[in-house]
Amino acid sequence: MSTTGKNAKNFIVAIDQEKVEPDLAKETVIKYDPLNRSGKEGGFYLTDEGELHIENEKVMEAHKMAINKYPHDDAIKLIRLDREFGDKIHQFGENSFRLYGLPEPQEGRVVGILGRNGIGKSTALKILSGQVKPNLGEADKNPGWDQVMKRYRGTQLQDHFKDLSNDNVNAAFKPQQVDKMPELHRGKVKGFLEQKDERGVLEEVSAQLDITQILERDMSELSGGELQRVAIAATLVRDASMYVLDEPSSFLDVRQRLNIAEIISNMGDEREVLVVEHDLATLDLISSTTHLFHGEPQAYGMVSNSFSTRQGINQYLDGYLQTHNLRIRDDSIKFDRAKRSQVENKAEVIEYPRFNKSFGNKEFSLDSEPGSIHEEEILGILGENGVGKTTFAKMLAGGIEPDHGESPEKSISYKPQYLQAQDKTVEQALKKHVNPEEKRFKTRISEPLELEELFDQNLEELSGGELQRVGVAICLARDADIYLLDEPSAYLDVESRVELGKTLKRFARKTGKPLLVIDHDLLLMDYIADRAIIFSGEPGKKGTATQPMRIEEAMNRFLKQMDLTFRKDPDTGRPRANKPGSQKDQKQRKRNEYYEQ
Repeated sequence: MSTTGKNAKNFIVAIDQEKVEPDLAKETVIKYDPLNRSGKEGGFYLTDEGELHIENEKVMEAHKMAINKYPHDDAIKLIRLDREFGDKIHQFGENSFRLYGLPEPQEGRVVGILGRNGIGKSTALKILSGQVKPNLGEADKNPGWDQVMKRYRGTQLQDHFKDLSNDNVNAAFKPQQVDKMPELHRGKVKGFLEQKDERGVLEEVSAQLDITQILERDMSELSGGELQRVAIAATLVRDASMYVLDEPSSFLDVRQRLNIAEIISNMGDEREVLVVEHDLATLDLISSTTHLFHGEPQAYGMVSNSFSTRQGINQYLDGYLQTHNLRIRDDSIKFDRAKRSQVENKAEVIEYPRFNKSFGNKEFSLDSEPGSIHEEEILGILGENGVGKTTFAKMLAGGIEPDHGESPEKSISYKPQYLQAQDKTVEQALKKHVNPEEKRFKTRISEPLELEELFDQNLEELSGGELQRVGVAICLARDADIYLLDEPSAYLDVESRVELGKTLKRFARKTGKPLLVIDHDLLLMDYIADRAIIFSGEPGKKGTATQPMRIEEAMNRFLKQMDLTFRKDPDTGRPRANKPGSQKDQKQRKRNEYYEQ
């Protein structure tokens, strides 16, 4: 864009041509346009077809007066673009990250937080929990609490900062990267949780989170989902005035997400609870009000006023905050279910037999039906944790020998559930599998996953989301017949999940190679999968797997198995979990429509 005028690039205009009357536009908007009145080029004009136009590069705040002259509301809108403005709450140093505003904790309500990674969510939570004292953007002056409270006079945050200044805020904090817990806390789960149990509720919370059976196990033996539930338990047994949970759904299956949503919601009836969550279905169930973070990752972050959760999620996906008249993203995020690939018409890449595997008497056993996988196919793998999804994948790959059935002689590139960080740079890690400068890798994988900015960073320094993107890239960079990704959405924000989905679909269509994806984010699975396999059974004891089936049928069958209904949001098309027992939930159950089309 050009830089016309002081306010260039800060505003755009949206015009509803059906509401614009050309003669009226001439007498109002065009006549009072400041550029037209001063004889300069670039103001509002009518095309030969009678439509009103202006180049976005020429739009400035002064056009508001001309737009206001037009008598029909919403026909012409001056929309502010996302930019840095307002009062800083914190800045880490000169030319460092800046944060503007904070979400407001509310007693008796769960406050949801939604936004991109690297945009200040963790900083805001650390300020609210007392781990970081806000400096109002003056890192070298360290303002006193009186100045901070004065900034937020008349708001709930004034009282919160007063409590912080008097050491009256006791916050229990669940970290994001639970896979690092075994490095920090050694020994048995029970001993770890007993140290945290300030309320004397360990037995009750363990039962609620279904971790009673793992209390005697060592922390180093736990899966990602088990570590997540232990981390949530360690937070909820604390006697705190405020509970902060950063991404509580990662590595949890759908049933567990529904369960923790109910538990956390009940905690919010009595205490202040803040939840950062990228799984929109879980956020829908957990929170009653939501703040949106926006801005420029690693540069600055802004915080919206609170919305109802549905309104907040929908406006976030749209990329336009109506109540703020602010566009925070160029494109809206849509969930179009219509564009499914007819993979059954493609050639088969792999045909696999009925697998049966038993790990011994009273140990886990799996029985899976035979099936085939086609060119370009993205095959979703749905099921609870502990019912054999990864075991099936390893048998398919030849990593585990079945008792009955023979693994196909096909090469499989596998991305594990979570990745072990090593003491090497991202570029060094990639070079073991691909030339990072190779054009095909750059356009298909590196650029959409935004990897180049990470090339010089050490793997051990990466956030959970950054490490996840590197793991996906390495998996797709290998030369293989089939690609298997285990929970690729963990730690990724909404935008990164959408970009991941686009990347996976583009990769499958361009290469003709099939992908198998294990994930519990139903919005992502709904978006990318052509067909799916459903796993069921008794976690840790036995599992069964179906043949591949169309994703619509699979989702309906799987949700019925989970005893959960999903409706289609009328504004965005995204699947939304119904509140159990709600009118919509009951209607869908009567129709046997657990997954609304």
